[in-house]
Amino acid sequence: MPNHAVPRTGFITGLGTVARGCLPARVVIASVGHNLQLKMELAEMSESVTTAKREEGVRPGCRPSEADIVRMKTKHHYSPGFLHLAVVGSSGVGKSSFINAVRGLFNNDPIAAPTGIVETTNAVTRYTDPRPNSQIFWYDVPGAGTQNVPDWQYFNNLGLYIFDCIIVLIDNRFSDSDLAILRACEQFTNIEVFIVRSKSDQHINNMASDKMPRGFNRWNADDEIHSRFQQIRFETQRKFIDETYQNLRTNLESNNIFHKKVYIVCKDAVHAIWNNLPSPMAIDEEELKNDIAEYVRRRLHK
Repeated sequence: MPNHAVPRTGFITGLGTVARGCLPARVVIASVGHNLQLKMELAEMSESVTTAKREEGVRPGCRPSEADIVRMKTKHHYSPGFLHLAVVGSSGVGKSSFINAVRGLFNNDPIAAPTGIVETTNAVTRYTDPRPNSQIFWYDVPGAGTQNVPDWQYFNNLGLYIFDCIIVLIDNRFSDSDLAILRACEQFTNIEVFIVRSKSDQHINNMASDKMPRGFNRWNADDEIHSRFQQIRFETQRKFIDETYQNLRTNLESNNIFHKKVYIVCKDAVHAIWNNLPSPMAIDEEELKNDIAEYVRRRLHK
């Protein structure tokens, strides 16, 4: 047989099936080259999928093992018979202030979580609920998207999959980190999720102040000017609420996240409502309190 031919029977190549006879050596070389290229392309596709999963906060290829779960529960002091609620979100959205408010504390209380302009939480920190007979632990989680906690590692590396409930705190929009956390939570049926839009009072006041005459200072205004500001603020609040619901719902749906309610709150109103006091700044604080309380009852007595 000539050196330039290779015998094959029913040999399958990237070019199809050769029933019998000889396949020229150059065709064999071309077929091998094609298969090698195909493998390289598949490897690149696999790496792209892996990268995408990482960016979404999902550990590539697997869920956390039993050993992972046990290790993280030990690390975070998970206690049977209690519920563990983690407050997560980007740096600077007010997570520590929110935790203090739902615990009925002011930020300057001796047992309050530290707060500040910059990220003050460097590790997942557990706080007791000071109310008598409470079966809740609150967890203050470092801000996502910081140098210390890259986006794609946030959910897995911090062991967020062990928590019973995750409250995603956002400012004026969803960050990539927020969306990654929400997608990751969908993989775990044991996790209840609440989405909370924080700092509503600051945004409403800023929007209303922008409509006042130049030089307006609401802290140094006479009664007439102050009354005018309050009227504008009332009208601005309704617009802010409608636009916030619509924008956030559209943002969620465009990222294939559906049927998620968003609660609009501010820390001062949360503090008042959680202490059973009225607040003129309240929007969704009462509803959030009731929904969390109902969730806690349902989980503890199932």
